[in-house]
Amino acid sequence: MFRRVFSLFRLFALLGPVLTVIGPARAESRPSPRDTSFVMELLRKGEAVETRQVSTALDYYRRAYERSKQTGFTKGYFESIRLMVYQLNNMGRHTEAGKIAREALTLARQDTSKRHLGLSYFALANTALYSGRLVEAVPYYQQAAHFMRLSGKLKNVAVINQNLGYIYEQQEMYEQAVAHYRKALAFDLTDPNDRRSVAIDYFSIANVLSKQDRSRESQQYYLKAKQWIDPQNDLDFAVNLYNNIAYQYSEEARYDSALYYQREALRISRRLENPRHELHLLMAMAQTHNRMKEFGRARSLLDQSYAIARKNNVGRAELRNIYREYALATEGLRDYRATAGWLDKYIAVDDSINNQETKELLEGYRVRLKQAEARQNLAEKQRQIARLETERNRQRQWLWLAGILTAAVAGMAAFGYLYYRQRQRAAGQALLAAERERELAVVQSELQGQQKERLRISKEMHDDLGASLTAIGLLSEVVKSRMGPAITPEIEKISSISSDMVTTMNEIIWSLNTGNDSLNGLIAYTRAYASDFMEDAGLRLRTEVEESAQEVWMRGVDRRNVFLTVKEALNNVVKHARATEVRLVMKPESDRLRIEVCDNGQGFASGGKPGQRNGLGNMRNRMAESGGSCEIIPSEAGTCVKILYPFAVAVTGK
Repeated sequence: MFRRVFSLFRLFALLGPVLTVIGPARAESRPSPRDTSFVMELLRKGEAVETRQVSTALDYYRRAYERSKQTGFTKGYFESIRLMVYQLNNMGRHTEAGKIAREALTLARQDTSKRHLGLSYFALANTALYSGRLVEAVPYYQQAAHFMRLSGKLKNVAVINQNLGYIYEQQEMYEQAVAHYRKALAFDLTDPNDRRSVAIDYFSIANVLSKQDRSRESQQYYLKAKQWIDPQNDLDFAVNLYNNIAYQYSEEARYDSALYYQREALRISRRLENPRHELHLLMAMAQTHNRMKEFGRARSLLDQSYAIARKNNVGRAELRNIYREYALATEGLRDYRATAGWLDKYIAVDDSINNQETKELLEGYRVRLKQAEARQNLAEKQRQIARLETERNRQRQWLWLAGILTAAVAGMAAFGYLYYRQRQRAAGQALLAAERERELAVVQSELQGQQKERLRISKEMHDDLGASLTAIGLLSEVVKSRMGPAITPEIEKISSISSDMVTTMNEIIWSLNTGNDSLNGLIAYTRAYASDFMEDAGLRLRTEVEESAQEVWMRGVDRRNVFLTVKEALNNVVKHARATEVRLVMKPESDRLRIEVCDNGQGFASGGKPGQRNGLGNMRNRMAESGGSCEIIPSEAGTCVKILYPFAVAVTGK
C-alpha cells in the first residue's frame, strides 16, 4: 500500500545532494564586502541546519536570495537559488520552486555563464522530477548535463546517473535503473568524504531490489546505506532509510522490528518539523498496527495523521490511504457504522483520482462560468468577512478574559485543597512516627529484659547447678578411688551421668549468654567442641573452618539449634558410622553459613534404628526452626551431613 509513499520519501533523500554537488558560481560583478559576507553567512547558517530544521533553513536561504537581488550579488543569488529550490521541493512546494528556477534560468541566459545555466536547468529538472513530470524532466537534465560538461563539473556524472536511474525505476525498467545506480556508486566511492552520496546510491539500489521482491538483497543494501550516513546531520535521509527498512520488516510480518524503525523515523521527522514526512509515518505505523490486529492503536495514529492532512491540505492519494486504514481499524473494533462512512469516503476519493483529468477539465469550465459572479460578489463578501473578523476578535478577547479568571479561581482552589491535604499528611506522618517510636521503645525494653533474664539464668546455673554437679562428680571420683577394684556399676554410672550433665549444662549456659550471640562465637565454640569430642572418641578430625570477616549477630536459639545439629551429627558418626576419620567444614558465605560433617564410615541406611531416625528428624526440625536446612547424603564412601543456616545480610552489633 505504501510503496508509492516510500518512493516519494526516497526521492526527497535522493535529490538532496543533487542540488549541492554543483560548486559555487563565479560572480560577474563584485559587490561590497559587507553585503558579500552577509549573504554567504546566511547561506552557511541555513546549510548547517537544513537537515534538522527545514523551515529555519528556508528562512535563511530566502533572506540571502532577497539581499542578493537587491545588491546585484550574482554568486550569492545563484547559491541561494540552488539551496532554496532544493528546500522548497523537499517540503512539497513544487510550484514555488519551479517559479524561482525559471526566474534563475532567465537571468542565467542574460549572464551567459555556463555554470549558472547548468545550475538553472538542473533546478528545473529536479523540480519536474519532484512533481512527477518525468517526461518534462528528461530534456532539462540533458541541457544541464551539457552545460555542466562545458563548465568542467565531472562530479555531476554520478548525479546524472542517479536521476536517470530514478526515471528508469519509475518506468519499471528495473535492470536499467540498477545499472545507472551502480555507475553512480562506483564514481561516488572514489570520494571518501562524500559519504551521503554513497549512502544514497546503496539506498536507491535497495529500493529497486525491493520492487523486484528481492527482499534479502534489498535489506543488505539498506543496511549498507545506514553505515554510510551521519546520524547527527543526515536526519532527512535517516527518515527515509528507516521508513523503507520498516516497510521490508512489515512485509515479512516482523512487526516489532518494523515499529521500531517507524518510531525512530517519526522521532527524527518531528525534529525536522516536516509535516509531510510525519503524515506518511503515522499512516505506516497505523497500517502495521492494523496488521497486528491492534486496531485501537491504529485508530489513534490515524487521528493524528488525519489532523495533519487537514491542516496541510494534502493530496487525494494521502487521504485515500487514510480512509482505507480507518475502515480497516473501525471494522476490527466492530464499529460498522463508522466503517461504512470511511469506505464511502475512500470510494469517493478513489473515483476522484481515477477520473482526475476529466474532473479537472469540467472544473475549469465551471470556474470560468463562475468568475463573473465571483467578481460581482467579491466586494460584499470582503465586507462581511471584515465584520465577522471584528466580531470574532471581540468574542475571542472575552473568552480569553473568562478563561483567565476561571483558571485563576481553579488554581486558588487547587492550591487550598493541596495545602489542606499536605497538612493532613504531615499530621498523620507525625502521629505514625510517634507510634513507631513508642513501639520501638517497647520492643527494645522487652529485648533488654530478655537479655538480662538470660544472663541471670546462665549465671545462676553456673554458680548453683554447676557447683553442685561438679561436687557430685568429684565425690563420685573419690568413692571410685577408695573402692578400688570393688567399684560398683552404679557408682560408675553416677560419675558418667554427672560428667554428661556438666557438659550439657555448659552448652546451655553458652547458648544463654548474650555475649556469645555472634556467628564467629558459634564457629569457635563448635570447632572446640568437635576437637575435644573426636579426641575423646579416638577418631581423627580434619577441619576446614573459616571465620566471618565481619561480626554478624545471631539469636541464642539459632546458635543452640545449629550447635545441637552439628553435635547430633558428630554423635551419629561415633555411634553408628564405624569411621576412622571425620571432616568438619564451616565456611561463612555472603548471606549464609555452610557446615559439612563427613565421615569415611560404613554409610547410612534409610531403614536404621528408630532412635537414629528420630535424631535425624530432630536435626532437620531444628534447622527448619531457624530458617535453614539439614541434608543427609549417604554413599558407599561414608555419610555427609550438609547444614545451611541463612543469616541477615546486614551486619550489626549486639
